[in-house]
Amino acid sequence: MRIHEKMEPTKEGKPLTASDWENVTPHENKLELWDGVAFDPSGEQRDTFCLALIYNMGLDHFIEILPDYSRKSLKELLGNGDD
Repeated sequence: MRIHEKMEPTKEGKPLTASDWENVTPHENKLELWDGVAFDPSGEQRDTFCLALIYNMGLDHFIEILPDYSRKSLKELLGNGDD
């Protein structure tokens, strides 16, 4: 199981453990850019790190800090929620 599979973001944020943080941050906490992709060429570290941050802040706060256009786009992407 990959670390982000156990970090399912919910409405309310949840604390991260020191172990979680160590597992989701890049090696030596070094932020790198690979041809426009953060952390590593595959984007896997970027995605895992992003999920950890959203897990920590909660979906409510994540949506609150999105710019209006991004919120509208997200709403369109999610559709009416029948999935």
